[in-house]
Amino acid sequence: MKKILIILVLLGLAVPTGAQIDLKDKLRGSVNPEEIVSLSETLPFNKAIEVLSKVSEKLTGKKIVSLVALTDPIGVEIDKMPYKKALFIVVQYNNLIVEETELNLVVKKKDATKEALTKDVYAPVTEREVKISALIFEASVSDMKEKGVNWEFLLSRSGLSIGSKIVTSSTSSSTSGSTTATQNPPEFSISPKVDFTMGKFDGTASGLFKFFEEEQLGKIISRPTISTINGVQGRTQVGSEFSIKERDFAGNLIDKFYQSGTIIEVTPNIINEEGIDYVLCKVRIERSSVIPGAITTEKPKTEVTTTLLLINGEEAAIGGLLVNDETIQRRGVPLLKDLPWWVFGLRYLFGYDQVTVSTKEIITLLKVELLPTLKERVNAKKSDLLRKEILDQQNKLKDYKDQIDNAKKEIKEKEKIEEDNN
Repeated sequence: MKKILIILVLLGLAVPTGAQIDLKDKLRGSVNPEEIVSLSETLPFNKAIEVLSKVSEKLTGKKIVSLVALTDPIGVEIDKMPYKKALFIVVQYNNLIVEETELNLVVKKKDATKEALTKDVYAPVTEREVKISALIFEASVSDMKEKGVNWEFLLSRSGLSIGSKIVTSSTSSSTSGSTTATQNPPEFSISPKVDFTMGKFDGTASGLFKFFEEEQLGKIISRPTISTINGVQGRTQVGSEFSIKERDFAGNLIDKFYQSGTIIEVTPNIINEEGIDYVLCKVRIERSSVIPGAITTEKPKTEVTTTLLLINGEEAAIGGLLVNDETIQRRGVPLLKDLPWWVFGLRYLFGYDQVTVSTKEIITLLKVELLPTLKERVNAKKSDLLRKEILDQQNKLKDYKDQIDNAKKEIKEKEKIEEDNN
């Protein structure tokens, strides 16, 4: 009997002890002893990643890959801690992040995703835009010569020389007969300065070309304005597209379109040196046209590629794109000059073909302006909102004072009326 009592007492003492151990384990969480790691704070970061990677690969099959070449000490002591918790502590302490994939754990910088993005889909808030304004002017060389005007000479008298001597041929039009076109070898020279002074008149080349347009010496074809991010190409085209029948890889007949006209491509690069913001612009200007033929289509083209250095608000001029338009017109005795050739050849006796060549010069002005960054715009909007709020409060205070003054006047008028009645 005594033995039975002793056994029961021992069982009663043993059961609570086991329950306490299980509860303690549940509160602490069951941890695999193989996950426990210890790392010294002087251990290099890359060595710590190697140690943790071996543990992770052994337990889960996932390697730990670091995209950051860091050899500095981890800077934090890890004492008997699960490897995943240790990994997050080490990574966060070094201002990094961990991204888990199906195959591994990747350690990288916080802004690695932004760095991997191209400028087509991402731009930082400190990035600046460049506003590019262009003026395309078509000058009539014959009209200028007739009136004795030479815009190069006028501007060069004030120390300004603008590029010229680019010669080519364009489409030829005619009222009757056929058209012809020839192309001459081009020459090119350029100077980007456009500010000038003539006597008491100060201005820019754009003002001079407006004067030429008023005097019917030419016309401004277009004034496109675009904004582009630093380092990204901006493009504008004044012209048309033409198609040529081609066959694709399957032998199908398709229309392939090509661009023609006046095409301007500008790639700005903002540079800051010695406290000066300036723009290095890579410029490409193309002047082309289309001459359709019986067998093939000809595209005469003149292309200029140059690099300019401009400060904020400065203009540059590129000129000398000469285009020769050849017009063939039938002249002679009316009716007889237009007879068919088989009528005794009378068309050759009473008529002739007059060839008229008109030369036009394409002059392009470029102006760059640096726009504020996103941060500057936000700060400006905040300042505007604060200023607006101050003005609103001042207006409300003024209205409140006006209401008080009106109330005082009404009270005085009522008192005066009561006194008069009494």
